[in-house]
Amino acid sequence: MRFSHRAAILAAITCSISHPAFALHRTPVRALDGYRCMALDAPERVVMDFGHPIPLQSEPRDDAPSIAPALAVLPVATDASPTNGYVRSMNLSLRPGWVSTRWLKPYGAVHPGMTCTPYVMNDGKLGFVFGRATQ
Repeated sequence: MRFSHRAAILAAITCSISHPAFALHRTPVRALDGYRCMALDAPERVVMDFGHPIPLQSEPRDDAPSIAPALAVLPVATDASPTNGYVRSMNLSLRPGWVSTRWLKPYGAVHPGMTCTPYVMNDGKLGFVFGRATQ
């Protein structure tokens, strides 16, 4: 299994875990305007280095504090150009952060024939709606 498939599975599991009362009833409320899905596409040696995961950082610079590990599928702001090689994103709680463009690719390039739209879910957290691209 390639990283991209594992990443999609991990993203689906990660995005479905929330407050126990909502675990089985998470539904999309509204699309996250101004963001599009991107996917991490890094070599396995990078992805499997659990001691040094690809970070979501507090600022667009290499030495900025890490907020959390970057999600395998993450929303990236569409209204701003990269800054210092970083783009705006967020964690599952919608807390803003920055991720390096080094390992990012458009979602459809990593998962051909599939679509992804970032959403705010009924529990107020980040989620995604996945689908198949129409011909």
